[in-house]
Parts: sequence; structure tokens; C-alpha cells
Amino acid sequence: MKSINSVFRKHPELEATGKLSILGESRCTAEVMDAYMRRRNPKIPKVAELYLRLGQRYEIRGDVAYCQMVYETRSWTAQVTGPYWAPMTLEQWATESSVEVLMQILYAFATELPVPQALDQTRKQTVILDQAGWRGKASCWQDLNGKWTRSGHHYGQDIVAIWRSMLEWKGSGEVIPMEEGGVMGNSQEGERLRSNAAKERITGSLDWTSFCTEEMSWLKDKGLLPSPVPHPERKVSWAELANLLRRWEDRPSTAAIDGNGVSLKKEE
Repeated sequence: MKSINSVFRKHPELEATGKLSILGESRCTAEVMDAYMRRRNPKIPKVAELYLRLGQRYEIRGDVAYCQMVYETRSWTAQVTGPYWAPMTLEQWATESSVEVLMQILYAFATELPVPQALDQTRKQTVILDQAGWRGKASCWQDLNGKWTRSGHHYGQDIVAIWRSMLEWKGSGEVIPMEEGGVMGNSQEGERLRSNAAKERITGSLDWTSFCTEEMSWLKDKGLLPSPVPHPERKVSWAELANLLRRWEDRPSTAAIDGNGVSLKKEE
């Protein structure tokens, strides 16, 4: 009898649970990663190739780890980030030795196997993982919830959402040039970046405008999303759903007639 598992085609990236594994191959190129993220903040250092190279060395999805860096640093605006049990400065997300420690810690989360050529800093962190009972207990990015940050109930989902958006990006939009002295240009996009960066430093929240999926962008174009744009995978309350449906019902429309002479309403 044919196994029931053979009836279903396995997704090339996701586990059976629908989660994204920490171990695996990268899907994005360094050029796409750099260009995509520098649309949000031109001051983000070009370290995509470093994440891909070290990710490949430890069989970690380097492109997702890069998105973790973007999320943790709030697009390179937060000064101190990292796991609550091992804070990292902004620069530590961009040096080769520190990124290698990051990959080794992710490896220790994902598997109980000894970390290959573990660095001294990694050994100190894996002791914490062993004491907490987390060693090898986070095979997927979503499993880092509550382990990387104390209140990170959507920590892994947030990182994966950025990665999925980067995968779906078609290359539209230009990298924003920087003026002399490292100041963003005076374009409308530059002003938006400055506003977002300032808000993120004050509130610690993200405006997900740059990470919208095609469906989210459609809602945004129709004026049906709140501002700032919420996380693509955030749950919607009944009140928010009712508000969205009411706004959709009250949207401007024009009369139209179908082939049978029946009057219809057509969105403008």
C-alpha cells in the first residue's frame, strides 16, 4: 500500500508544521538582499555576502539570518539588540567574527550536534542554552519565540515575514542615493525613511510598508489599511475586521450594467 505521505507533495522550504527550518540553503542572492534592504535604509552595511558565506559554512539559511539582523537592528537604527541573555551592539551584526558566533548559536539551537570549530564566545552562549534546556530545541525560526526575547511570541514569524517579502520582491524601486556626509536625500522616500527610523527609535515598533505582500499592497492601495501598516501576519480583531468591511462597503463606486441588463456597482 502506498504511504499516505506520498500523496502530498512536500514543500521545499517548510516543515510539516508549516514552519521554516533554521538549517537549509539560502534562496536569495547577496545583490537582491542588499538592494532590497537598502531601499529601507541606505545606511545598512553591505554584509549580505558575509551572511550567505557563513550561513553556508554552518548549513544555516544565511538569507533568513540576514533578515534577523534587519529585524533586530530595526533596519540599522537600534544601538543595542540581540538575545536578552547576550546583548549585541549594532556593529556586532556586521563583523565577521560576530556573525560567525551568531551562526554557531543558531546551529546550537537547531541541533544537538557539537558546534563545528566553536569559538570561545559561542561556548559561553551554548552553556546558557544547555542550562535553559534549549539546546537542539529550536529547529525552526518560529521556535525561537520566547527563547531569543522574553516576550517574543511572534519573533520568528516576524523574521520569516521579512524573508518572504524579500523573496517576492521583483526588483522595483531604486536604491536611495545618499548625500555627502551620509545624509539621506531629500526625496519623498528619504523623508519616509527618516520618519520611520525616528519612530522606531522612540517606540521600537515597525512600519511594515516596505515588507507588504501583494495582497497587503492591494489593501493599502484601496485605503483599507491603517497607518502605519501593520505586520502582514498579525491577527485581526473582530472590531478591525468590521471596520475594514464597513470601509469596503462605503467605498466610492459607479453604476454599471452587466450583459443581462442588471444594475451592478463597480469600484472606481
